[in-house]
Amino acid sequence: MKTRYFATAWQDVKNSPGWVGKLLVLSLLAFIPIFGHVVLLGYLLGWARDMAWGVHAPLPQRIFGNEDGKLYSRGFFAWVISAVLGIVLLLATFAVCSIAGVGLFGAASWHHGGAGTMMATGAFAALLGFFSFILPLAAVVIGMLFQWVGWMRMSVYARLSAGFQLGKIWEMIRHDLNGIARILGMSLLILIVGSVVVSVVALAAFLIVLVAVAFAMGAGAVFDAPSWAVWAVLLAFAASLVFGYAAMVIGVFSQMVTIRALGYWTYGFEVPLWRGQDDPMPFQIRGAAPPGGGV
Repeated sequence: MKTRYFATAWQDVKNSPGWVGKLLVLSLLAFIPIFGHVVLLGYLLGWARDMAWGVHAPLPQRIFGNEDGKLYSRGFFAWVISAVLGIVLLLATFAVCSIAGVGLFGAASWHHGGAGTMMATGAFAALLGFFSFILPLAAVVIGMLFQWVGWMRMSVYARLSAGFQLGKIWEMIRHDLNGIARILGMSLLILIVGSVVVSVVALAAFLIVLVAVAFAMGAGAVFDAPSWAVWAVLLAFAASLVFGYAAMVIGVFSQMVTIRALGYWTYGFEVPLWRGQDDPMPFQIRGAAPPGGGV
């Protein structure tokens, strides 16, 4: 029977006692540089690791509980993996854009060659522009998959080096690309839908304020310019905090469900049968079929 990774992960979140409160607290922690993300990742990846071992349990009761003694090391290792992959992707994107820029500059220098050359130059520029957009996007997607699987391997073995075994990570991705691609798609869908909702609410709130001001002015209300400017700044600041926090809640919720889904995905690789981090995994030894899974 195939596991519906994302649907099952959502049920686990929803059925966890006090999950809304934990989500709100984790979202506040996410505003704290490094430390907040260390706690967030250590907490969620610990829950996903339990699932990878076949332990069905709700969200841990205490965010800072650190029951296994590895909350902070696991979270820090996950943060390091993300930082390293982020730097690599940034450098790769810069290299692609630089190559595209050099190509465009070279193409522009050929404009004096007539209409045919100008058409070829335009086509070449369009092609470079296309690849300068597609290649970084593809790199981000691939980097995200490597980061996720690296997180899970690191969490299972409790070693940072396990999260950088690119060969092992690639073998797992290739073995069940369909399953992890579905998790990626649903994760992006949550972020997109959530962002649209927050944007629409923010726009509606802004329009309501404008209408209220216009109505007050039409009714003959007198506004003191300096005082109104101060209130406008305070209102804008308060709104930015509220909607910024709402956006963070959506992002953390997406991580909460996604990381749990990754626990189910990793469980399909028979984690209890894993040996050393350098040893072959069960599917490599037996040549097993992909575990599969739906949304």
